[in-house]
Amino acid sequence: MKIGIDIDDTVSMTHDKIIKEAYKYDKEHVKGKGFKDPNAYSFMEMFYWTVLDVDGFMKYIRSGSHYSELEPIKGASKVVSKLYDEGNEIIFITRRQNNLKVKMITKKWLKKNGFKFNKLIMGISKKGELCNELGIDLLIDNDIKNIYDALDYKVDGILMGDRYNKDETDLNRVESWEEVYKYIKGAK
Repeated sequence: MKIGIDIDDTVSMTHDKIIKEAYKYDKEHVKGKGFKDPNAYSFMEMFYWTVLDVDGFMKYIRSGSHYSELEPIKGASKVVSKLYDEGNEIIFITRRQNNLKVKMITKKWLKKNGFKFNKLIMGISKKGELCNELGIDLLIDNDIKNIYDALDYKVDGILMGDRYNKDETDLNRVESWEEVYKYIKGAK
């Protein structure tokens, strides 16, 4: 089985780290007004930011070592590596910027945290078409749009649960990597 897996908030705890960095960036580089709505999904809704502020923050994040400081989600490495050892092809597909620095940081982080995988593909925001082209059987992601995009191409999907998709009931939503493994074993 070919399995496509997102990284941020699917195998790494990215959200809280990025929000802490955004709050710091707001104080040091922007208006410093703090949160407008801490539970919002986008930075412009979360802070009193413009599009240029968001662009500046994303450049700041991508230029630093923030991705190397993330913690893995509990059980992710164990389950992904077990799936790899069982003969599945593991392809990480991320929206992270596809440049050499970010790619090296990402590969190093995956290896340091014990993830076994066949390929890393970066800079992909819409994942369904790529999954179809690569013959991926299953996409695991925390973004509802990516799972629906994959389903449009007849690629099965597992939605990794997070605070932004907690009300989703139409998709195969899981709360842990153990549930991912049980789903895959039942699907084979």
